Formats: sequence, structure tokens, C-alpha cells
Amino acid sequence: MLFSPVMTILGWALSLLSALMLVPVLFALDEPTTVTATAFFISSIVTLFFGGGLIFASRGEARSLNQRDTFLVAVLVWTVVPAFAGLPFYLGGTVSGLLDAYFEAISGFTTNGASILDNLDQLPRAVLLWRSLIQWFGGFSLIVLVSILATAVSMPGSSPLSGALAKSTRRRLSRRVRYAVISTLNIYAILTGICIVLLWFSGMSAFNALNYGFTTISTGGFTVTNSGQEIFNSRFTELILIVFMFIGAINFALHWGFFNGDRKAYFKNPEYRYLIYVFVTIVLAMMVMMNVETDMGIAQTLRYSIFNTVSFLTTTGYVMPPVTDTGAIFWPTGTLMLLFIAMSIGGSTGSTAGGVKLMRIALLMKLMMAEVKSLSFPSAVILMKYAKDTITKEQILATWAFFAFYAFSIVFVSIGLSLSGLDVQAAIALASANLANAGAAINSAMFGQNGMGAAISSYSQLPDMAKILLGFTMLIGRLEFFAVLALFNPALWRR
Repeated sequence: MLFSPVMTILGWALSLLSALMLVPVLFALDEPTTVTATAFFISSIVTLFFGGGLIFASRGEARSLNQRDTFLVAVLVWTVVPAFAGLPFYLGGTVSGLLDAYFEAISGFTTNGASILDNLDQLPRAVLLWRSLIQWFGGFSLIVLVSILATAVSMPGSSPLSGALAKSTRRRLSRRVRYAVISTLNIYAILTGICIVLLWFSGMSAFNALNYGFTTISTGGFTVTNSGQEIFNSRFTELILIVFMFIGAINFALHWGFFNGDRKAYFKNPEYRYLIYVFVTIVLAMMVMMNVETDMGIAQTLRYSIFNTVSFLTTTGYVMPPVTDTGAIFWPTGTLMLLFIAMSIGGSTGSTAGGVKLMRIALLMKLMMAEVKSLSFPSAVILMKYAKDTITKEQILATWAFFAFYAFSIVFVSIGLSLSGLDVQAAIALASANLANAGAAINSAMFGQNGMGAAISSYSQLPDMAKILLGFTMLIGRLEFFAVLALFNPALWRR
């Protein structure tokens, strides 16, 4: 069969999703009606039917993944899985339309965090848990698929499973691949479990700790209430969230190395050091701005600066609005610009964070310094290195291509959102945040107005065309353009 490896991977992804749907059923059984439980059960059966059918149809095939299959499986998983993940929202009556159900699901699966649900406080616990599980499953799926894409797109140090994943693709689902996936899932689950337990000990309810454990390690940003203020009830809770958001933004190859005996794995990686440098720089700059423009003390500005910097840099999207001594919420303009920069930079490659990624920023800076040197020594041969690897011409071109696509995407999406009825300021903010997979960071004050002058305060009030465009933006931002664009190349299909 022509696409048997693609069908197998997609089938297993749907089958795993079907199994996860049974977890919220346990919470739905406590409700007075059976509507929610029935919705999840039916969704699980339907998803398993299609997932199992794909596995059954491709059984016995031994063809390995080629480059075309690699791109195709990435795009299909991130478009098809949300369609099934959104079924419980629609069948249970959480949303009124299929588009809203798909928007909520793809936002969760891409760990974007943008939500069209304005009544979280009244939703069944099963629905809240399902949103968190979608983000958790999406985070792990990303780690695995980035490793697969790393075989097709050459970038230094980009594979999060480089220490465990087989470099050869001669066998479909080889034992080494299975070991890599399972061992990484174990690490992902262990980190999630530790986060959940610590949040519970910090004073959170067991249910809230469970949800925030899932959405924090995946840097997703979904909350269990519309205000999200339950995460700021304890300084210990805030500290735990800061630590695990940071962990989620680190290349999982480093976590794998640490858990497998390499205690210096983190500090040997330049991208980890860059993450710390950027974090410290933005925190200090924010503190200075807040101390100059507000009446808050050093301790307060340090708290707001650290939490918001980590949240935006990791593209998680939890927001702690700075409250002055007078009780007013005030964002100095400079701090908003810094957070916008942090959100655009994002975390490490091979992590669940979004954004441009620190490795690409580092490659661009090295290229700029090399160009400056060449002005003084035109005949010199300047070699650029990342860690111990020599940066090739292909990697430089790939980095520039990514920056070009990223910039043009913000422009085109902003124009599209403006044409759908949003004002320019809201369009740019939404385009930038959702391309960086930090949709949860957009608050009601940033939406602006539609073309008729009516205020828009949430994603639910966006026109359908804007929701469709933002859903596509989440997809290309999560798959980092190349996997999606490659499928439109006719030469790829002639192979």
C-alpha cells in the first residue's frame, strides 16, 4: 500500500486518543445526567473505529518512512486528530458548532491555549479535564514527530530523541524506535506526575493540580476557570509553575540524557544556556521598567517579571497582571514589548514550546557576526559552529527561510484577520501570538473591535473566517512551515 506507514502512525495516534477519551468518562459518571459521559463514550468508539481501521488496512506492510511520508504524517496527525478530539465538545453540547469544537481541539493539540469557551466555571469537570489531556497528548506527540521531522529537515541538535531514536529508518517501528518513544513517554509522564503532586501539596485541589500538571509541562496554557486566578493563590504554586514551564521549554533530548545518566547534559547544550541568558536579560529589563513607571516595590516587580517572562518565553500563556499599590492593573508599554519579544523567541528546539526557537536566533546571530568579520577580512574563510557541529550552508539557508516565512506569515495573517472584520491592532496581536503558539497570552484588552465598532473580548466572538485562519496559523506555527509547505511542492509527489 502506497501510504501504509502514514496510515499506521495516524491509526495509532487515533487509537491512543480513543483510550484517553475514557479517562474523562470516570469524572462524567459523577454528574446528574449522562449526556457528558455518553458524548465521551461515543466519541471514543468512533475514534477507535477509524484508528483501528487504519491500522488494520496497513497491517503487514514493511515499507519505511520516506521524506514525503514524513511531511504527510506530520500534517495529517495535526489536522485529523483534532477533528476527533473535538467530538466530545460537540456531542456533549459544550459548543454549538463543529467549527468551534475543532478550534478548541486544534488549539489544545498544538498547545496553543486559545479558547472559545467563555463559561469554564460552569463546565463539567470531564470537559475541563479533556481540554488538559488534549494539550498533554499534543505536547508528547510533538516531541515524537519533531524527531521524525529531524530526519527530513537538517538542523543541528534539533532531534529531541537523538540519544534514543534510531537514526536508520530501514524498519518501520523498529525496536529502537519503540524504545525511544516509550522511554520518552516515561520521562514525560514522570515530570508530569511530579508537577501534579507538587501543585497538590502547594494547596491546589487535586482536580486543579491534575489539570495544571497536564497543561504546564506541555506549555499549553489552558486554565480551569476563565480568570485563572487559582494559580496565584500561593507563592509556592507560582514557583512550581515557573519551574515546570521552564522544564517544558527545554529540549527533551537533554531530559532524556539526564534521566539516563548524563548529569551534565543541560550545561553542555548551548541552547539551554541561551534560554537562561534571555530569561535573565528580560527579567532584569522588566524590573527596571516596572520600578521606574509604577509604585511597586522590588519584591513585587521581581515576582511579576519572573512569572510573566517564563510564561511568555515558554509560550505557555499564563498571565499575571501587575497590580500596583493602588489596586490598579498597569502594564508599562515597554514590558509589553519585552513580553512580545519573549513570546516570539520561544523556547528550545525539541521542546513543547513555540516561537522561532533559540537555536535559530543563535544561528542568525552567528551569521551576523560572521558577516561583520568578513567586512574586515574579505578573503577569510569563516567557519561557524553550533556546539561541536559546523554550521552548513544548507542550515543557514533553512534558518533564513524560516525567518522569512515567519515574518511574511504574520503579515499575511494580520491582513486576513483585518479583512475578516478585526481592527489592525487586534489582528497583529492575534497573528503574532497564535503563530508562536501562545494564544492563551492574549487577554480581553488585546482583542480590540470588529469592523462595525463592536468590542471583541474573547476568541468566541471572532468571525468564523478569523477562527479558520487562526486554526491554520496554529498548524503552520506548530509544524514550523516546512512540513505544510512541502506538501504543496509538485516535485515531492513525483518521487
